[in-house]
Amino acid sequence: MSRLPFAAQTLDTAEPFRHEAFLYSGDEHFLAGTTAFVTAALDVGEAVLVAVVEPRATLLRHALGRDADRVEFLDLTRAGRNPARIIPAWQDWVDRNAATAKGFRGIGEPAWAGRTPSEIAECQHHERLLNTAFDDGPGWWLLCPYDLDVLPAPVIEHAHGSHPSVVAQDTRARSATYPQAGLAHPVFDEPLEEPTGPVWELVFDLASLKDLRDHVAEFAEPVVSAQDVDNAVLVVSELAANSIKYGGGAGVLRLWRDVASLVCEVRDNGVITDPLAGRRRPTGLGGKAGLWIANQVCDLLQIRSAPGLGTVVRARLGGAGAA
Repeated sequence: MSRLPFAAQTLDTAEPFRHEAFLYSGDEHFLAGTTAFVTAALDVGEAVLVAVVEPRATLLRHALGRDADRVEFLDLTRAGRNPARIIPAWQDWVDRNAATAKGFRGIGEPAWAGRTPSEIAECQHHERLLNTAFDDGPGWWLLCPYDLDVLPAPVIEHAHGSHPSVVAQDTRARSATYPQAGLAHPVFDEPLEEPTGPVWELVFDLASLKDLRDHVAEFAEPVVSAQDVDNAVLVVSELAANSIKYGGGAGVLRLWRDVASLVCEVRDNGVITDPLAGRRRPTGLGGKAGLWIANQVCDLLQIRSAPGLGTVVRARLGGAGAA
């Protein structure tokens, strides 16, 4: 088995965030790269978080043996089902270990077989955001495995464009398609696909918020569980409040069913300029927590916002949809 380019390198906390894609084929190849990466970190006292899905999490635990007890594992099928929750999870881990760790290494697998196209699109958006999300903190090294055997070619192609360096065929190289001047914050102007079935629509303002909540509950009850009905009412309330406060005083709510999911969409005339909106844990009581709350309870949250177009926030609850 060839030696992968991880074991001999460390990353000083004064260095910038290092974000690499690891293109692998098969379990043996995955383990060769990830065990070398983790072992090298443990040897120099770095904190390690592995955020992957099964069966790879169990395979890596077994391959590490006793060293697995020194590694934190995070199940991304739960914690990262909504990709917008992944950056906060990384930030929480860095914060927990900042006082004691000599450095940080993480393994993150946001894109896996079985993700819907909408989820993959948000995973790709997440990967772009990572490149600047930790500019103000200590440097650390994140390795993102991509399974060549099961992921579509466009997903692999995008991994090249969203990671400054790529490990392919056991060799590290600068990505030829990553912007060499640095990846600017992406804008949220990629269009969302329109629903193909019936859509319920309502214009709202401050005076109609209570009626809006009642309509959401009535629409959601036949579609999703009681818990998700409550979550849908909460999410729409938060998004509508944002529209009233920041989006011109009013907005449009659309609701529809997609397979086993409920989809709630709020549109307004405002523009979101912070690319990490909803991905930073709120502090204090100063408001601006609506997108954060929505991200915590939704299975998927998609934000599209641009001057001249306004803002669309689409929330999915209650199961995997087709889109």
